[in-house]
Amino acid sequence: MTFPGKVSVYYFNGKSMGEGVRLLLAYGGQEFEDRRIEFDEWAAFKPKTPFGGLPILEIDGKQLATVQAICRYLGKKYGLIGDNDEEAFEIDQNVDFLADIRIRAAMAFWDTDEEMKKKKMEEYAKVLPGLLDKLHAIIVKNNGHMAAGKLTWADFHFAGMVDYLKMIFHMPDLTDKYPAFKTIADKVYSIPKVKAWADKSVQTPW
Repeated sequence: MTFPGKVSVYYFNGKSMGEGVRLLLAYGGQEFEDRRIEFDEWAAFKPKTPFGGLPILEIDGKQLATVQAICRYLGKKYGLIGDNDEEAFEIDQNVDFLADIRIRAAMAFWDTDEEMKKKKMEEYAKVLPGLLDKLHAIIVKNNGHMAAGKLTWADFHFAGMVDYLKMIFHMPDLTDKYPAFKTIADKVYSIPKVKAWADKSVQTPW
């Protein structure tokens, strides 16, 4: 199912929180403008967004905001949701758990006070392995998926940010230590329409 009118994705020139949206649109066979906002553009562009953040999915002039809501919306459009309320809850629950892990690391990584940044990362390093162990176990239990034992929008959301997680966790060997993370990424990026898009798109280290 494709959308009528013009479709655009606005995000920075990286994968991070925007890539899952791009991957879902590619899966759905949707042509879209991949609008990469450079950091020197951001101050002027920020007031034009609904909540002062990216990504933004724009469909025929209407802006949709916040990454998990966008991915869930596209998941419903493309049949990548739970078969019942319980599965839908499990997807949301596991995505929210991933967000909790990511946000704490990101707050430390992007702190501009180097001393505070170091302190935050040292503190988070004490609990991060246990959290990643739990996330890895969830994926293993679900046959290499984030939830419901099958391909859902949560897998696209996760696959798009794996390289970003390596960066903010300071763990370039993340997928070696937690191979199920790579399993999800490989499954998503091997889908023919997704692979075709990724092969010709702008790919970044994060």
